[in-house]
Amino acid sequence: MTARRPPPGGVALDLERRLTYRFSILSAKVVRTVAKMYGPKYGLLPSGWKAMAAIGRYGPVSAKEVCAHITVEPDKVTRAVDRLVERGYVKREQDAVDRRRVALTLTSAGRKVYEDIEFLTRAVELELLRALSSEERKSLARTLAKLEDEAGRCLDEKESWRRILEKRDAASRPGR
Repeated sequence: MTARRPPPGGVALDLERRLTYRFSILSAKVVRTVAKMYGPKYGLLPSGWKAMAAIGRYGPVSAKEVCAHITVEPDKVTRAVDRLVERGYVKREQDAVDRRRVALTLTSAGRKVYEDIEFLTRAVELELLRALSSEERKSLARTLAKLEDEAGRCLDEKESWRRILEKRDAASRPGR
């Protein structure tokens, strides 16, 4: 029988205390609240709204660039963009410089929908942030920036999980 390894950090975290779980729950609550408006009103799923947000913010962009900006799988982005085009919210155009690239931009109708959804999303976020003082908001922004930088540094490799476990295993060996 092999001995169980202690969890990294020495103490197991209850599900409710895990960083990713807490972020996921908070994000899901915001998305569900906003989706109750944009789903029925504009016929959009969350993947379409996320794609529209990336196109509205960074456009003109390719579908590959949309994927880089949001946390949605490429096949879902393709389907979302197809629905946005069908609804008249997004147009596809061949890039004048790189003719292999298809650029996505919002139509005027898409721009109105994007602005409406962004307005509601911002109102929901501001409502949540009311629970924090000005200094807590600044601290949260700094903390999130640090976590995003660290995630970019240590989690963007293909098998980053393997490197992290190897590092933890090496640190837990006797003589360290």
